[in-house]
Amino acid sequence: MPTWSTATPTSAKHMGFDLVRTPIDQPLRAIITAADFVGCDTHFWGGRTVPCERPDCPACGQGMPYRWHAYISCILSKTHDHVIFECTQLAAKSFEAYKIAHGTLRGCLFTASRPKKASNSKVCLCTHPADLTQLVLPDPPDLIKILSVIWQLPSAGVEIVTDLADHPKMTRRHTNSRAMRQPADITPHEIHISELLKIRSHQ
Repeated sequence: MPTWSTATPTSAKHMGFDLVRTPIDQPLRAIITAADFVGCDTHFWGGRTVPCERPDCPACGQGMPYRWHAYISCILSKTHDHVIFECTQLAAKSFEAYKIAHGTLRGCLFTASRPKKASNSKVCLCTHPADLTQLVLPDPPDLIKILSVIWQLPSAGVEIVTDLADHPKMTRRHTNSRAMRQPADITPHEIHISELLKIRSHQ
């Protein structure tokens, strides 16, 4: 059933969620809408970022290094777009400290920057509570479902686990994982879901 309205949309933007990273040339400011982040080890493999699926991980089998990344939903201060922000483990430590101090990440205003202004350089995060007296934050999206679409994973096979340091990670039960993760299988007709959502990756 269509959703009818008697007013024009406030934005012509699609209903998907962009995946954004810290820009090189200028800081990124945003307000977090989710209570917490999710994260997992990832590989840059086959021309894109994919989750590590140890012990049955084709990328690990090819000797590819992995790196942990965190993902959190937020509203960009500049454009007011609702996006998914990606950062490394080191940068995410600032989010962990904020969560310990405030009990949640929702409502956290953060600034992410690269002081060395180079791609893949260290990201610095500054956090503090946002002034929400005149702002109503939208509900956060389902991060697991969005990441499952980006990585072409069945969302029903994804779950949150906690390691000994109480650090949240995202993992997936290894059902037919090898067939899904081979670079040779990444063809245009197999990424149509991502294209429908128009999820872009901003370097």
